[in-house]
Amino acid sequence: MSGQTLTDRIAAAQYQLTGSDVARAVCKATTHEVMAPKKKHLEYLISATNETNVNIPQMADTLFERATNASWVVVFKALTTTHHICIYGNERFIQYLASRTSLFNLSNFIDKTGSHAPPMVRSP
Repeated sequence: MSGQTLTDRIAAAQYQLTGSDVARAVCKATTHEVMAPKKKHLEYLISATNETNVNIPQMADTLFERATNASWVVVFKALTTTHHICIYGNERFIQYLASRTSLFNLSNFIDKTGSHAPPMVRSP
């Protein structure tokens, strides 16, 4: 798969219309493209965590929303982006995540796209 999907472009346009640059950057960092999040989007999100006027809960919620996507690529990129921000971003971000104990419920991480990977089933 090369290039952004139509879904990715529409989502980015919606965030641009609502005026949320942070949500747009999250959307662009977590596209359906099978490649790592672009460095420029990660750097923007990291710098945003240091701004006093940036809504950290909104950023985390947008990342969480992307982590519940049906596509394993989007979920993986959302988790990668979250990890990157935790490491390099402002401490406010990780403090907010720590205050949300049920933010990432692992029982919801199921690939609904019918990927080629074998299902992961617990042994009895």
